[in-house]
Amino acid sequence: MTVFTTVPRVRPKVALVAAVAMTTALTAAGATAAAAPSAAGCRVDYSIGSQWQGGFGAAVTVTNLGSAVTGWQVAWTFAGDERITQLWNGSAAQSGAQVSVTNASWNGAIATGGTASFGFNATSGAASAVPSAFTLNGVACTGSVTEPPPTGDSLVGNNFPVTREAAYGDNRYTVFRPANPQAVGVRMPVLVFGNGACAHTNNSEVTRALTFIASKGVVVVDTGSADGSPNGVPSGSPIPSLLTGAITWAEREQNRSGAPLSQRLDLTKVAAAGHSCGGIEGLIAAQDSRVDAVVSLDSGLFADGSFGYSRAELAKLHTPALFMAGGPSDIAYDNTRANYDLVTVPAVLAMHPQAGHVGFITGNQMTDGMTAVVQFLDMVLNGNQAARSYVLDPSGLASKYPWTVSKKNF
Repeated sequence: MTVFTTVPRVRPKVALVAAVAMTTALTAAGATAAAAPSAAGCRVDYSIGSQWQGGFGAAVTVTNLGSAVTGWQVAWTFAGDERITQLWNGSAAQSGAQVSVTNASWNGAIATGGTASFGFNATSGAASAVPSAFTLNGVACTGSVTEPPPTGDSLVGNNFPVTREAAYGDNRYTVFRPANPQAVGVRMPVLVFGNGACAHTNNSEVTRALTFIASKGVVVVDTGSADGSPNGVPSGSPIPSLLTGAITWAEREQNRSGAPLSQRLDLTKVAAAGHSCGGIEGLIAAQDSRVDAVVSLDSGLFADGSFGYSRAELAKLHTPALFMAGGPSDIAYDNTRANYDLVTVPAVLAMHPQAGHVGFITGNQMTDGMTAVVQFLDMVLNGNQAARSYVLDPSGLASKYPWTVSKKNF
């Protein structure tokens, strides 16, 4: 991939304009403070001003039609062999014909009705054409402003303040939940989560990611004590019963008088998940009849039965499954793909080549990765049709560069 980072430069407007309306995806920046969902929409004017033998110059203007944005990324696919050689007022990344341009440090904020512009020069073996489609912040063009999804049963539009606390009466677990369960308005689904390295005491590595999920109206019960204190559970090897035990803990809290979560849980909507070694815990725990969905992050059962579980266990899954991998640099890349190939349940394989093994949990891909997880849970647990489109349709996650998405049995 070629990446260009440039200094500010202003170019005049030029001819051959293609105006394209598109929507933006606005992602909440913080999971600990409430933020209202935002309407999104924009128009892109792509102009080819001059062409010469072997190259051309172009200018792009983005007009924000929705709520104010604080950062933008425009992406498209060239029709031919065009290669950007110089770009101003932003930074460009190009892999083959796929291009994404991200705002500079000084022009990321665009008010409603405001604009941002960038331009570039490129090489081309033939006369360049205006690209036929664009995305803005990963969402395909729709031609209109998109209103935010509703809160309530739909997870994707929520952004509740989050409380992280020790599980009542059981030092093996930490709970991430909306701070005011009554404000959610509906009973909340439950996600039980296993940590990377099968860490059963310290869950600090996943705190940001699980806070994000909880902010959407999900109660997350994670292995490990809230303060990292010893809890009598050894780390380093999968203990799937910890996750099924977390479901049992949630069942007790549902009926414990005076508990913050009393009668606030929807125990018909339970998911198991985990990262790396914790993903093995999730895949085995998901065989429990109380589980309705499973998410495997940078994980998978080994061909040689390492950690005591063979790939034959995959045949026991009974729920839809999401497998996510960070590309060839992810040490679980081959395992993730092999597990996806073997399962017979409805399954999705989503890969982000820049995420590596921990990008979804601690890296720059955390928001994108956890958004994909939330959308999958929203699709499976709530039957949300917008989430289904995001996960399964070519115009959804698959259109967000550089993701690749496969699906089967849906």
